[in-house]
Amino acid sequence: MKRRHLFEFEDLSWFPAVLRNPITDLLREAIVLRGDVYAPVVPLLAKLVREHDVSRIVDLCSGGSGPWTVLKGRLAEEDADVELVLTDKYPNREALAAAVRTVGDGRTRYEAQSVDATAVPERLSGLRTLFTGFHHLRPHTARRVLADAYRRREAIAVFEFTERRWAPILLTVPLGPLLVWGWAARLRPVSYSRLFFSYLVPLVPLAFTWDGIASNLRTYTTEELREMVHDLDAPDYSWETGVLKPEGRGGPPVTYLIGRPVGIEGGKAAAR
Repeated sequence: MKRRHLFEFEDLSWFPAVLRNPITDLLREAIVLRGDVYAPVVPLLAKLVREHDVSRIVDLCSGGSGPWTVLKGRLAEEDADVELVLTDKYPNREALAAAVRTVGDGRTRYEAQSVDATAVPERLSGLRTLFTGFHHLRPHTARRVLADAYRRREAIAVFEFTERRWAPILLTVPLGPLLVWGWAARLRPVSYSRLFFSYLVPLVPLAFTWDGIASNLRTYTTEELREMVHDLDAPDYSWETGVLKPEGRGGPPVTYLIGRPVGIEGGKAAAR
């Protein structure tokens, strides 16, 4: 199936926060956290942190905080406790502040200002991560995100649970509205605007469902990811792509792309 870069409502600068924030909140709570779709990445991410002596993770395109209220503690359990900085081009400050309070470890914070993933400020050094955000980027922009990490010799890890297959695309049509109607009233804190636009004027379920369909159609395959970095090549930097499949549990496979600095001698991972 050919990749199609259809628009997503949450990407549009004019899309009001009163609608965007419920979408990112629902994605985080109903799918990422309750569905625990990123559980398979924990060992891989922890290994990356340990091997590169990472002291900080800079999460790009964080949305409503993604999986971090769960993953942060799991990394600590894997002897990979680090400082975490949540960032986004359109930061949902209320959701990010709530995530920081939920983690509550004193080593998690968020950037209130907009952060462009294609030109991360030098002060935000560390391992860069993107969860469910890479498919939002057109190929030339996606490559700029990777090239910026490569140029700065920062490690980067991209993870996506969406799939460019007909099954998940078709399932989104009935499941999208059901997820919104099942979860909108359960999210805390209570938001009357979220309830209004979920049930009385159902703009949130419509936008959420469309964005789910578009997300799957925009997702990059491992072959496309490899092609994207084929000329970002140097003796001191390497790339790896693959698919992580959940073991002993339901859930979608997770596609990943990892770039990392390596030592020239012996291919050992360089400490950062």
